[in-house]
Amino acid sequence: MAPSKAGADSGRRALELLFAFTEQRPVATVRQLAEDLGIPVPTAHRYVALLRDMGLIEEGDRGQYHLTMRVAALGRAARRATPLVDVAEPFMRELSESTQETVILSRLVHGLPVCIHRVESLRPFRLSFEPGQRLPALRGASVRLLLGDLSVAERRRHIEQALAVGELPPVNGPEAFLAEIDHAVRQGWEVSREEIDEGVWAASAPVKEGSQIVAALSAPCPAFRLDEAQRESIIEQVVKTADRISQAPVVPRGSRASRVAGAGPVAGSVARAGTVAWTS
Repeated sequence: MAPSKAGADSGRRALELLFAFTEQRPVATVRQLAEDLGIPVPTAHRYVALLRDMGLIEEGDRGQYHLTMRVAALGRAARRATPLVDVAEPFMRELSESTQETVILSRLVHGLPVCIHRVESLRPFRLSFEPGQRLPALRGASVRLLLGDLSVAERRRHIEQALAVGELPPVNGPEAFLAEIDHAVRQGWEVSREEIDEGVWAASAPVKEGSQIVAALSAPCPAFRLDEAQRESIIEQVVKTADRISQAPVVPRGSRASRVAGAGPVAGSVARAGTVAWTS
């Protein structure tokens, strides 16, 4: 293997190890990290030592490692570099207050759907997402809208690469998934019913810059507390709010090339799509 290729692979593995820490599992041993990445324990030790020397992780009790606040600073820097979040924030807060549900904003990041911002409901029983949390690549209302800006060939490549790295398959199969993307884009909104988590219904609408989809606005809800009229009301409110965000004065000009580059999950990626957490 050429030195540059080996170095790139090592860097990718170190980052994958960093992404193995999640809200659901904020601490892990070297053995657990090795199992997550499918690598030998001695190799995982080398990556852990590298990240520790860079101040990105530190060792706690009983050989368990966790992220440091230096990583939190990276998250804050990413948020400051994403003006769409600042534009969307007041509209999202208003939508959350009117629906009394959590509202999330997602976009494609290197071909993967990622939650970039959320406003949590104040209700005692609600769904919880974290900014930076990766969403399933082939399930959910938001991803069907986000993929709507890609060509048919790019959509197919996204599906193939997602399945190759072990993503959950589309509920109704790849061909139906492609048709569902077209339908979602045409109608201007989409819903999902327990595709990702049992008992969760969600409505999503696209945030656009001109005719280009740059993000998806979603309101995931515990299905048990919604009747048909409430679901229709939430769809209407999500669509109107997404339109208002799209028409706001500062919607960042995202490079389509950067969003499409390698459309689909990065080969070998092991960053897990966190499931939603029920908070009470």
